[in-house]
Order: sequence, then structure tokens, then C-alpha cells
Amino acid sequence: MIRKFGGGLFFAAVWVLALAAGARAAEKPSDPVVSGPVAVDQPPRFIKQVQPQYPLEMRRAGLTGQVLVEFVVDKNGNVRNPYTIQSSNPWFERAALTAIVQWKFAPGLKAGRPVNTGRVRQLISFQMTEGETEGGLWQVSKGNNHEKLPVEFHWAEAPVPVHTTFTVYPFELLQARTKGKASIGYIVGTDGRVIRAEVTEATTPEMGLAMLAMIETWKFEPARWADGTPCMAMLGMTQKFDPSGEGYVPVSGTAKAILRDLAKRPEKICKFDDLDQPPNPRTCRSPVFPTVLRQTGQPGVAEIEFFIDENGDAQLPRIVSASEPAFGYAAAQAVATWRFDSPLKAGKKVVTKVRIPVNFTLK
Repeated sequence: MIRKFGGGLFFAAVWVLALAAGARAAEKPSDPVVSGPVAVDQPPRFIKQVQPQYPLEMRRAGLTGQVLVEFVVDKNGNVRNPYTIQSSNPWFERAALTAIVQWKFAPGLKAGRPVNTGRVRQLISFQMTEGETEGGLWQVSKGNNHEKLPVEFHWAEAPVPVHTTFTVYPFELLQARTKGKASIGYIVGTDGRVIRAEVTEATTPEMGLAMLAMIETWKFEPARWADGTPCMAMLGMTQKFDPSGEGYVPVSGTAKAILRDLAKRPEKICKFDDLDQPPNPRTCRSPVFPTVLRQTGQPGVAEIEFFIDENGDAQLPRIVSASEPAFGYAAAQAVATWRFDSPLKAGKKVVTKVRIPVNFTLK
């Protein structure tokens, strides 16, 4: 497991159909921001706030973060239809959504009467408790060969990751319990986005491609020269793939349970057509157009099969087909962060399997 990474030798449009000690969210949350078609004389006010559970993988990595959630407060003061607007890492989102549906408000008032509020936005923060170390996993430091890099990469102030996510374990490798590691080199541009990435070493090609898809979703505060001017940064990263999920290519307990059912009790997976109704999407972020294909700008498509678990989280995306391999891995990386209402069969929560096309157009 590599906790630090530094300088190294370098080399979409979509059709969309917890485990640890509590997080320290805002102890005295500010009143929610209200907008939308329902104007109120008095906005909703907090009555009860449930603390989210800090995801174990994020705590192990020493990562803090924030999730911006939008929802409706109904006339009874209950939270309805929450979904994620943005987050610093998708692994915080389920914990935030699970907590916020348990919150209770004094409803908004119009002409003195309770009403359903238009749209309410609330920022939920995850902070390490006293004595815990922040930022260990994604801490950037200069590599031994930093001074040998071209002068345009000689930053004085390191780039800071502000949006991260984890690598998606390739489905077939995870199912076969294949272990390995991969290393990549990449360049962060002056706008804080990854402008080029390359596999430098990989146990299997799939591991390298999965890491490339991961790093291209990241966003940074750009590196800076001594005078504060933004500059480029050349970085490297190595990750281990272990089906136990220990490390920084995590495998959730739910994903492990689905794999066991696939092997021993596949009938437990509900057919999508047998659901009471298609589950509504709550978070469906678009994939990143792969940098290796941006020069040609060619459109593409990938077909992805995945599972929606009982909580509504997408699990175990598998690339069924892709017009280019990079499109397949970019699509799987995005789908792994999607969240839905819980799928129901006869009113009970179930796990279901879905297959969809994901279309890529460079804009």
C-alpha cells in the first residue's frame, strides 16, 4: 500500500436507467439553503440530526471529505428524495444519504401553514477525530528524481487532491481472486485536472487500465511555483490489488456477499423485470472521457453489467463490451459510484442485476 506518491519517470453522455465509528459532522449545522418553486415565509429548521457513520475505508486511508446533498423537507418535517450534488469522494456518499434521511425538521411555513419545501441543500462534513492522522493516503511529496524532471515540473507547492475516488477492481480478476499491483505516471495540469496518464508497470493489463480510469476522475488544487503561479506536476502512484479488500483498491462487504451468492446461490439475485418498479437514480455521475482518446475525439460506447444492492448502491461493474478498452474502464469507474433507491420485489429490498449502454461524446 502506497500512502505517498511523488515525482516519477513518465513514460460523456450517459443513459441511466458502514462500518466504523461515527463521523464528526457539523456539530451545529447552519440552516439549510432552500430554493425551488415553493416559496416559504419561514424555511425548515433542524430538530434532530443523526451523525453519519465514517466509512471504514476512508478512515483507514486518513481521508476527510464533504458531501453536498439536495432533498425535500415535507410538511411533516421528514426528508424526502435525497440525492448527491457533489462530493470529495463517492465513498462518503452512502453514509451521508443514510444519515440524512433520518434527520427531522420543523417544516417550512407559508402563510403560517406547513408546506413541502422546494429544494434544500445541506453540506455534510467528515472529519477525523482528535489524535487521528489526516490525508495519509493521498499525501503528495517530491520524488527522489524530482530535480531531474523538466523545469516546468519543478513545483514548490505540491498539488492537493480535492476530489478522489478508489480504483474499481476488474470484475473477472476479483471473481478469480487474482492478486497483483499496478503503477502509473500522470501529469496534473495548471487547472488541476489530469492531462496525461500512462501505465508504467502492471501484473495484468486490466489492473493498469483500471488505475488509469481512476486517476482521470481526480481533481487537484494545482501545483505552484514559489511565486504562487500554477504549474504542472508529474506524479506517480502504485496500488496493490487484493481480493480481501485490504488496501487501497477496496472491496465492500456487500460486493463480497454478492460474489458468494453468484457462486453458490445465484437464484438470490432478483431479475430486473421482477422488480416492483425500476429504482430511481440518486447519484449517476457521467464518466470521464479517456485522455488517450481525446486527440481523435471519436465517440464511443461501452456496455456495463452491474448489481444494485439492497441499499441502492451499484456494485461490481463488469465490462460486457466496449468500442475501445479505455471507454469500458471509464464507464465501469463511473458506474461504481452510482446510487439508486433500494430495488424492491413484493415490497422487500433485494439485489438485482442491470445491464446498460454508456455513450461517450467529447464536448
